[in-house]
This record gives sequence, C-alpha cells and structure tokens, in this order.
Amino acid sequence: MRRAFPILALSLALGMPAAEVNTKPKAADLTELPLEALMDIEVPKVYGASKVEQRVTAAPSSVSVISSEEIKRYGHQTLADVLRSAQGLHVSYDRNYTFLGVRGINLLDFNCRMLLLVNGHRVNNNLTDGAAVGTDFILDVDLIGRVEIIRGPEAVLYGNNAFFGVINVVISGVSTAQPCPAPPARR
Repeated sequence: MRRAFPILALSLALGMPAAEVNTKPKAADLTELPLEALMDIEVPKVYGASKVEQRVTAAPSSVSVISSEEIKRYGHQTLADVLRSAQGLHVSYDRNYTFLGVRGINLLDFNCRMLLLVNGHRVNNNLTDGAAVGTDFILDVDLIGRVEIIRGPEAVLYGNNAFFGVINVVISGVSTAQPCPAPPARR
C-alpha cells in the first residue's frame, strides 16, 4: 500500500493535461501603423505644465506621468516611493525626513526647491517651504489618480519653490481642468 500511493500520485500528475500558457499578444510596431491608427493612441494628459489640461506631447516642459495603475502594480507605499521610480529623481531618507534630489542635486534642504501641488494647489509648508514627500505626505497613496512630474524651473508660472520642478499629485476622480468653486459671498 505504501508503494502504491506514490505510484498512483505520480501517474495522476503525469496524466493530467498541461496548464494552458497565456501568451500576451505582441504590441504592434508603431512604425508600421497607419496615420489614422497613430492618432487613436491614448496619450496621457497633464495639467501642471501650463495650468491647462493638455496632452503630454503638447506640454512645453519635460513631463512624466505616473498613473494609479503603475502605483498599484509596483506596490508604492508613499509618495517618495512613487518619485523614486521616476527618471532623474532620487530620494534619500535619514530615518527622520525624506529628501528629494533632482538631476544629481540633493541639498538636504527639506525639499524647498521643489513645488508640491495637490490638484494644482500648493502644499509646501509655511515654515521651511519644504515639500513633505515621505510618510508625512497629506494623502494616502491609494487616493492618488496620477502624479505629474514637471522638470525644470517653473518659477515664472508658479512663483517660489519651483526652481527644480513641480510635482502635481492629482486625486483620482477629481478633474483638474475645473477651478475650485468660489466661496459664498458674505453679507
């Protein structure tokens, strides 16, 4: 009986049909697509580059967009993790604060040379003008719809703190193309 059980298990395992392998269809070569098909390719939209919602290809800056699908796929826990995955940005952590470096420059200055926006509204703190990108960021990562990273000086458009660039965090389900409603008038 002891010999029969392993032989029976082995014969069942070998006799079972092989699992189907799901092969993903190969992506179409963009050089072989007709012009009409190229016009239908979905291009992400960005708001923070010129304060108008437009395609990334039409933006007047170097822009990266990290979508919520990418954030969930890679399991990012904080905004610093999301920014660490972007090209040209690096994040350092000294067990107290999270510092953001851009293009090789990391001044450990509480991120005061990067402007942090949530839906187009400034969230840098008032004391050091620093941007909280670590665990002290004001939103949970699950609420983020996309993160727009605009590289380069944007001080003409945004004012202070946009020396190295702008990070615009867009909350999922909220459109940035519409301005916030005005407060009710006082009587």
